Amino acid sequence: MKPPTCRRQSMLVALFALALVLSSCRLNLHLFSQGQAATPPTATVSAQSKAIQDTVRRYLDAIYHGRAGEAWLMHSDETNLGESFDDFMEAVQVAATLGNRITIERIGVPKIEGNHATVDVTQRLDDRVSTYTFTLIYEKGQWKIHNPRLFAPNPLATPSR
Repeated sequence: MKPPTCRRQSMLVALFALALVLSSCRLNLHLFSQGQAATPPTATVSAQSKAIQDTVRRYLDAIYHGRAGEAWLMHSDETNLGESFDDFMEAVQVAATLGNRITIERIGVPKIEGNHATVDVTQRLDDRVSTYTFTLIYEKGQWKIHNPRLFAPNPLATPSR
């Protein structure tokens, strides 16, 4: 049997270790609640690239087919905090009126830096070809569109050829 002082020291060491573990958990919960992944995505670059391209493809499909709620859920938390759903839904309804005239010609190879990525998308509206850069953030275990309002297609843009 240990003397009482050794037991007290063992108890203090155990409490200190528990405090470290709880502190680490609290940091991870804080990061998660702030919409940031506690660690960067761990899949291969090609798997992450495909996930990013799929996210953008699904997002544009939702936009151009008038599914505002589905597209809204694909936004980062920060994006949704800075935008009204009603305003977003109005923009989606306008985009949906053009959706059958828009062709996504290319979703480029994403540039991934930790939890952030950018990818260029080229699309055609009738005879107008435009390229937009989408920014994504890895949040809550998936890639999310980050601040899409900056990248809303302008159907009246000057054609590029």
